[in-house]
Amino acid sequence: MNQKEPLKITLSGILCWIFGLFFILIAIGMIIEHEYFSALFWFLAAFVSLSPISNLIESKLNISVSGAVRLLVVIILLAGSFAVYDAHTSTWSSSGFSSESHSTIQYDNVSYWDWKWSTPSYIGNTKAP
Repeated sequence: MNQKEPLKITLSGILCWIFGLFFILIAIGMIIEHEYFSALFWFLAAFVSLSPISNLIESKLNISVSGAVRLLVVIILLAGSFAVYDAHTSTWSSSGFSSESHSTIQYDNVSYWDWKWSTPSYIGNTKAP
C-alpha cells in the first residue's frame, strides 16, 4: 500500500502562508483603489510567497529556488510596488501637497467659518458672574 508522506508544518511554511494571504489582501485593496500596476506586484509577491503556487511554477519551469532567493524576489517586488504606488500618489490636490516645489501651499480642505460669540448673562439657572 502507498503511504502518504506526513504533512510538514514548519515556521517558514506558516510565515509564507501568512504573508502570502496578507499580500493578496493588499493586492485586492490596491485594485479597489484603482492602482492596478501596483496590485500586480503584490499578487506576484503573493504567488512567490505561497508554497503551492511557487512549487507549481517551479515544476512547470523546471527550476528550483531557495528560500533566500524567494525572500529577495518578494522584497524586490514589494519595492517595485511602492515605487509605482508613490509615483501615482505624489500629488494630493485636496491638501495642497504636490511633488513639485512651490512657494505657496493652497489648502482646499479647510473650513473658513465665521465664528461669532457672545457672553451669556445666565448659565443654566444661575446668573453668570
